[in-house]
Amino acid sequence: MKRKSKREMVLDIYDREAMGEVTAREIAIINQALIEEFGEGGAMDPGEITRILVDEDLPVRFEQVFRMSTRAEKYETIFKHLPRLDTLEQAAASIREIDTLYRKFQRQSDRTGVRFARQTARSGKREAEQATTDETQSDRYRAEQAEIAQWFTVWLQTPDLFEQWLQLRQATADYRSKFSST
Repeated sequence: MKRKSKREMVLDIYDREAMGEVTAREIAIINQALIEEFGEGGAMDPGEITRILVDEDLPVRFEQVFRMSTRAEKYETIFKHLPRLDTLEQAAASIREIDTLYRKFQRQSDRTGVRFARQTARSGKREAEQATTDETQSDRYRAEQAEIAQWFTVWLQTPDLFEQWLQLRQATADYRSKFSST
């Protein structure tokens, strides 16, 4: 039996659920059914679903649908304030927050959320690496950014060991001589 296309599935779900006028709620129901059928990649942008329904002359409440965020926007909102790299303390807190979200998404089998967490960490690493070459900044700041880039590298390679590694790293004489505030 041939698998239905997403377009066919959208229309089938609309009919099966006897939806009538389509609001944000109905779009969410359709998207959830698409995810169940096609996996995480089956989700569609609310505008795409709306276009399919409008093409079939089905009633859509545009003002509600256009206020909906896409799946990517949901994750962008969750991660938008991360990472914070101005200080070592902020960077450590950011990595911990990224790690908390990463583990939450792993428990939920949310591959998109896991991917966004890792992308945010990679972005933090890149940003810190770039700051190490900023000649307008102090030597201490550039050294802190190099340290932060190393932290992100460790987290990306071994998130389960990061917290213990960071504690050991901060206890070293090298770390204390570079970054102690006294």
